[in-house]
Amino acid sequence: KARTAEYKAPRTDIEQLLADIWQEVLGIGRIGIRDNFFALGGDSIKGIQMASRLQQHGWKLEMKDLFQHPTIEQVSSYVQAADETTIDQGPVEGEVELTPIQRWFFERRFTNEHHWNQSVMLHALSGFDPELAGQALSKLIEHHDALRMVYKQDGERIVQYNRGLEDTAVYPEVIHLNQSGDELKAAILQESNRIQGSIDLAHGHLLKAAIFKTGQGDHLLIVIHHLVIDGVSWRILLEDFASGYLQAEKGESIVLPEKSHSFAEYAARLKAYAASKSFAKEIGYWEEIEKTVTAPLPKDMEADDKRMRHTKTAEFSLSKEETEQLTTKVHEAYNTEMNDILLTALGFAIKEWTGQDDILVALEGHGREDIIEGLNISRTVGWFTSQFPALIQMRHSDDMGYQIKQIKEDVRHIPNKGVGYGIYRYLTEEGKKHKQVKPEISFNYLGQFTEMSESGLFTRSQMPSGDPLSPETEKPNDLDIVGFIEDGALTMSIAYHSLEYKESTISNVAKSFKAYLLQLIDHCLTQDGDELTPSDLGDDDLTLEELDKLMEIF
Repeated sequence: KARTAEYKAPRTDIEQLLADIWQEVLGIGRIGIRDNFFALGGDSIKGIQMASRLQQHGWKLEMKDLFQHPTIEQVSSYVQAADETTIDQGPVEGEVELTPIQRWFFERRFTNEHHWNQSVMLHALSGFDPELAGQALSKLIEHHDALRMVYKQDGERIVQYNRGLEDTAVYPEVIHLNQSGDELKAAILQESNRIQGSIDLAHGHLLKAAIFKTGQGDHLLIVIHHLVIDGVSWRILLEDFASGYLQAEKGESIVLPEKSHSFAEYAARLKAYAASKSFAKEIGYWEEIEKTVTAPLPKDMEADDKRMRHTKTAEFSLSKEETEQLTTKVHEAYNTEMNDILLTALGFAIKEWTGQDDILVALEGHGREDIIEGLNISRTVGWFTSQFPALIQMRHSDDMGYQIKQIKEDVRHIPNKGVGYGIYRYLTEEGKKHKQVKPEISFNYLGQFTEMSESGLFTRSQMPSGDPLSPETEKPNDLDIVGFIEDGALTMSIAYHSLEYKESTISNVAKSFKAYLLQLIDHCLTQDGDELTPSDLGDDDLTLEELDKLMEIF
């Protein structure tokens, strides 16, 4: 990874603790106090993991402080003793408020909403013991309260109910397969699809698991309904599963780190926050965004059938070297983050395709922003994702550097990284009255998948894990763009509706996206020094034009 400074050793206990935690979270040896968290490949999700580990040592750090002071030397003075408020470690039971993203889900009335999951498939060459895996999974359901949710219809209302500990045992189904090669893949796919389709929201469990025993080790499929899981939650669960499994293997009773505040507590506090003065300041921003009018995307054909079964994907990958440049050195030019560069490349590609300067994109964030005083959700499992419309303006596309800075500034001006849009939309009277904007493109960068092998217990399996969403359900957006880094390489995929778009149309958009991304990498690597923009200076009212004029004077 890019070293931004010569090594300088930690001088205090806090600096040493931070260095140890950064090494663990970033997977890098020997980090000095002048190394930049983001230049070493850190991102906001890794920031959350870092904060969670700090919390376990009795300290806390706000994410905004890490973003403004990204070296240990700078940020150590912002680390504070964690609140002494003890968080109730008992099981949660009873009715739970629906959060904005959950309300969005039920409002869409998807066909076959029981089959709307996220899943992972793990591989262990030495095999999984079904009894030990069951003990570890049952402990997860007991410890992470949201995994015990069920959903009942009460007239027009959907009731989210957190069950108690009366029924937490879950043991994976064991499936012996003696095929190999493509036959084995086909058999695993068929069984995985059956398991993906077997969840019942009214009766639970919302977690299902199966172990495929094959000639080349075992594959463990874990399927969880999306209503109670998201990307950050998976990282927490996989870490807990590995540690629980290893404890069970030694014959110990399974002990997991202490709980942070429950999903139920978060949902209740969010409702109160929606009515607060501090949230009211954001409402005007979202009302403005809702007035945005953009031209619809050009379609090759019209289709009424919107089902997932017609979804196809176009994708591209960068080399490991290009990916490493994109996650580290590129950001030195304009103090950017991954999303700034990826969205700029996407903006160029969409403009080339449609000729439009204004593009409305539904962005996703992890949603765990520090907005509620005294609430700790660093180890809470649930669906926290925020979805919000963002306007990508490509009016400076003839000047690449300016265009990057423009998008960076526009993204920085989204209040609290967009978490407020769902609150405005579903929890305030103003939001419920207005017509919702529905961007046709969604964009989500998931970060780096590296957490699998840390325990040495398992790796991510290459076997098919089935359809997470029912083939009969409606596709949520016209184009869903997702990016992630695995084995050191960035992959971007564009999922599209094959009854509306020809394969050639979308593969051209993907090629153009990749070409612009490589151009942006080259552009940033050839800049000397770092160029600041208003948000780096903590000034929300200063425009890029005004700052440029000021810089000319000096």
